[in-house]
Amino acid sequence: MSTQISKLSVTRFRSFEELSVEGFGRVNLITGRNNAGKSTLLEAIRLLATEGSSSTFFSILNYREETEQRPEDINAMTPGDFSAFCSLFSGFPPLSKCRQPFVISGENGVPLKLSARVAWFTEELDVEQGWRFMPVKDDLFGESTGFPVLQVDLLNRKRLIRLDRPLDRPRNRSSIGDAMDGSSAAPCIFLDPFSSRSTGQLATFWDAIALTKGESEVVRALQIISQDIQAVSMIGSGGQRPRTAIVKSSGCDHPIPLRSFGDGVNRLFGLILSLVCAKGGVLLVDEIENGLHHSVLVDVWRTLFRLARETGVQVFATSHSWDCIEAFQKAANEDAGTGVLVRLARKGVNVIPTVLRDQELQIVARDGIEVR
Repeated sequence: MSTQISKLSVTRFRSFEELSVEGFGRVNLITGRNNAGKSTLLEAIRLLATEGSSSTFFSILNYREETEQRPEDINAMTPGDFSAFCSLFSGFPPLSKCRQPFVISGENGVPLKLSARVAWFTEELDVEQGWRFMPVKDDLFGESTGFPVLQVDLLNRKRLIRLDRPLDRPRNRSSIGDAMDGSSAAPCIFLDPFSSRSTGQLATFWDAIALTKGESEVVRALQIISQDIQAVSMIGSGGQRPRTAIVKSSGCDHPIPLRSFGDGVNRLFGLILSLVCAKGGVLLVDEIENGLHHSVLVDVWRTLFRLARETGVQVFATSHSWDCIEAFQKAANEDAGTGVLVRLARKGVNVIPTVLRDQELQIVARDGIEVR
């Protein structure tokens, strides 16, 4: 996905009965009150960008703690064992009602579309093709020998994700660990508000940019908060010795663990490292201001704007901080046509988006208009 998403439509997905947003930019800040749907919008974009990969589905469910262990024997299962998947559908319907799909569509120069619904399949042996899935009429754990499947339909193909095999599902993985999964050519990386708590989670990304320009960009960004940082490295094997980020500082004659520099430096490390590794793709960040002091936010946004443009990455971030919004506006004012603010407001069961660009952002910041 080398061209940025310009618009997005979501139907029957989680809290969105129907939502349409048009006019996304290179760097997008999503705001709104609690339960307005900010994180859900990131999930919709993530699913579309990774073309509904099974790893993305399970990562989203695991992060929200919506999955749990289920019986190994399909005959011992009940519809309640699959309630986690019902949470993906608007209104949290029972399993029998999840046959009506949720749909996520958009454009990035070409049409994009993903729909998903629960269907019932059985596995049959074909002499020529071997084992294959065959659709059957579901009877919700009655006499059928079939199993429930999340059927994901894309524009030109179909993906079937079995829901009855707990051991096949990615579990206890970080939200970063499967970030680049999916069949799309460009990466899609997601950072939750707490991704910086373990630098070892980011080791794979660091290995991809070590000794490149990307490494110098990470160091340059860290100097926004701590100017004495001169270099970063990753040590450890990942086995008995966990991967750990260490820093060369002008104030010390021996390496220092990156964790010693506090949450702000570590959050910034994750942000910039992820952005550089998402080259040509999408970076999604939930509560981007988490751990960052208001005094550095303008420079952080300036760096994100510059690197997003240079690497071809489209950024979607959420925030409910006025300091973050004001800093975003200042950076956007210096880089016309790049930044877009999308405010989500809930009115009854509907979520109403408001899209603010350059001039509107200036008015918001000047007049202190509430857009959190």
